[in-house]
Amino acid sequence: MTVAPLIAKRYLIATRGSRFLTWMTGLSIAGISIGIAAMIVVLAVINGFETQLRERFLAANAHILAFQFPAGVDDIDTWSKQITEDFGSDIKGISPFVHSETMATKDGLMHNILIRGIDPIKRKEAQDLTPLVRPPSAMNELNRSFQKPETYPAPKPIIIGSGLLSILQVEVGGIIKLVAPESSSLGELREFKVVGVYDSGLKHYDNRLGIMALNDSQEFFKMKKRVHGLEIGLKKPNESRTVAEKMSRKYSLTIKEWQSFNKQMFESLQMERAVIALIVALVAFVASFNILTTLLITVTQKQKSISILKALGASNWQVQKIFIFQGFYIGIIGAILGMIVAFGISKILETFRIVDLPDLYLLARLPVTYDLSVYLSMAIAGCLICVLAGVYPAWAASRVNIIDGFRGR
Repeated sequence: MTVAPLIAKRYLIATRGSRFLTWMTGLSIAGISIGIAAMIVVLAVINGFETQLRERFLAANAHILAFQFPAGVDDIDTWSKQITEDFGSDIKGISPFVHSETMATKDGLMHNILIRGIDPIKRKEAQDLTPLVRPPSAMNELNRSFQKPETYPAPKPIIIGSGLLSILQVEVGGIIKLVAPESSSLGELREFKVVGVYDSGLKHYDNRLGIMALNDSQEFFKMKKRVHGLEIGLKKPNESRTVAEKMSRKYSLTIKEWQSFNKQMFESLQMERAVIALIVALVAFVASFNILTTLLITVTQKQKSISILKALGASNWQVQKIFIFQGFYIGIIGAILGMIVAFGISKILETFRIVDLPDLYLLARLPVTYDLSVYLSMAIAGCLICVLAGVYPAWAASRVNIIDGFRGR
């Protein structure tokens, strides 16, 4: 080991008459730690939002929708066969769906409900909803009603969102009534039995969604054999835009991929990430001035030591390395402490529901991710800031005149 790192470490340790300098160094380390911790926590939360939203949108929606709304699609089998022939290597399943709104009521409580009619078997091939439904047997009830509608006893089954369950104050096994929009009798109510709860963690779905068997929804909305469109599941969801563009050029249907379902939200998250990161980066920038001040004071305090080193033959570059290393050590200590603090804060945010998110953010609680690359990149950035902060003090130290240093000037 060269002498520069050893001397740099020595300058960081308290000695008689240098307590003030040690306090300054401690404050510098604290400043850079806070900056790094703040940056990591901010990025962890924003990345958590993106990850959670992406995973939940992928779980709740098929990767591509091909539809004609409100007219609907008559020849489902023809379209399914054509799409399978053209894109069979890309898709894993195709499921017809009905998508329409009405009102749900229970004991005088009323709320709008978005009905999604599905073929349970084909929907599972395209995108499995079972992980989002409790109890899992609820999907079997829909399948029974779809496969054998004549023998399924009234009322017909429905799965509703967890938020809607709470709004209507109903339990699994209870009965809700839906307003039949296409009925000849104005305001006719039809009963449905709640067989399960849909819980995606996305409030705008959980507070509105009702899932029926495809044939029950077609009968309810008087659609005969028509559906509103097809849900298409892909083997590689991230390629949905490419596949959707090819489908749009080839078919007369309206094609929409999962990324565009809430495009503005994902774009706003990217913008918020950049703005917040810039603001938090100012904390580290201010901390760098604190480090610069500390190292300049160190140069002033250590002029005699610098003169002795030069008298013993130390070059200007060797003197500069002492203070660059000192800045680097401050950065290393600050980065380690910052990562520890960031991990602790992230755990607290994850464990305790400190922040209740408004409906605007779709998620019920603050999500956090633990990405090693974020921790390491922020630590490296903090060390780099500290090293750069040490450049000018290092240059100033190398300019110390030997005679002036011994004179204490």
